[in-house]
Amino acid sequence: MFSNYSDPIEKVTYKMKKAILSLLTGVILLSCASEQTIPSKVNVKEVNTLTNATANALVYSLPTTVIRVEVDVEKTISKVGPFYRYSQKMLNVTDVVTEDKEEWQIKKVRIKTVGKPDSDKRFNVAFSGQSVAPFLNLTDDGILAGVNLKQVPPYESSLMDYSSAELPQLKDVNFNNVSMLEKQLVKTSTAAMAEEAANFIYKVRKRRFKILASDYENLPPDGLSYEVSVRELNQLETDFMELFIGKKQSYQTTQVFEVMAEPLAVNNTVLFRFSTLKGIVDKMDLSGTPVYVEVEVDNQKTLPDQPNIDHKNKVEIRNGLYYCRPAKARVKIIDRNILLNQKEVYLAQYGQVLSMPSEVLERDDVRIELNPVTGALKSISKE
Repeated sequence: MFSNYSDPIEKVTYKMKKAILSLLTGVILLSCASEQTIPSKVNVKEVNTLTNATANALVYSLPTTVIRVEVDVEKTISKVGPFYRYSQKMLNVTDVVTEDKEEWQIKKVRIKTVGKPDSDKRFNVAFSGQSVAPFLNLTDDGILAGVNLKQVPPYESSLMDYSSAELPQLKDVNFNNVSMLEKQLVKTSTAAMAEEAANFIYKVRKRRFKILASDYENLPPDGLSYEVSVRELNQLETDFMELFIGKKQSYQTTQVFEVMAEPLAVNNTVLFRFSTLKGIVDKMDLSGTPVYVEVEVDNQKTLPDQPNIDHKNKVEIRNGLYYCRPAKARVKIIDRNILLNQKEVYLAQYGQVLSMPSEVLERDDVRIELNPVTGALKSISKE
């Protein structure tokens, strides 16, 4: 066997190398065997069974579905012009503002749903071995959106934005943008000033007509100048006309309300009250009429729900990922007896919490996607 080695030292060196190589091969095979013997096990339990939150804790929440109602309201401010009494006499105009007032109107109602963590539906994922169990995809507030996803699908945040621009008031609307003519300023009576303003309106109209009819010797040099001249004359007429017919300016804003549609909640709950003079007011302010929210939930057949216990061996069966089977509901927004909007939605809190087989999470090549608003299972796929 060692005929190729004439030197005894070379023979010993060869034996040592062979022994070391055999030892390393054995260590590698032993290591692989030990890794293969670690079983992949997953067990998902409620957090109340967690004994140490600072070690081995992978916690996620299922959502409770919140109904978010966005109400677009419009505020219209009417301001009387200083010459409104002379509108018909001097300009033959009758449709004028005769009273300073503020009016509110509901323009649009939108119904949405968002998910917020349900404190009664929090779970801890315990695992061993190679699996996708630790690769949880959570929303910012800890709701499970999936497992082993490349990115969390877009969702609407459950955080409320309370910032809103303050709308102008009646006192903020005026006629200071109108540059009074010198002839008007020297007049001593309102009627005389109104007459000068009316004469100026007729002059503006005549000048605009001449430009449009190309009746001037020196017309604007190009199309842009032509357009600017006509636009400025239109604005002049509008500003002076408002001295007679008054101003009507409208502003829109959006207010958001959230409804926690709990199973024991009573239908026909007052969402807010609305006044045509004040807009949206508090639910206790009787100066406004009530706007109701009504939630009608469909009856849903529940699946058998028994404790996961192997009665024969008295051994607890491992639970897989918990998800929700939400219930369908209809949400209606009603202003007294007028239906403003209605929409079909899915609500997690009226549904049933289910557990998928633990073997699903014990694989290393699956992706699971859940709806963070309803907790519903959307898909299970292989990588």
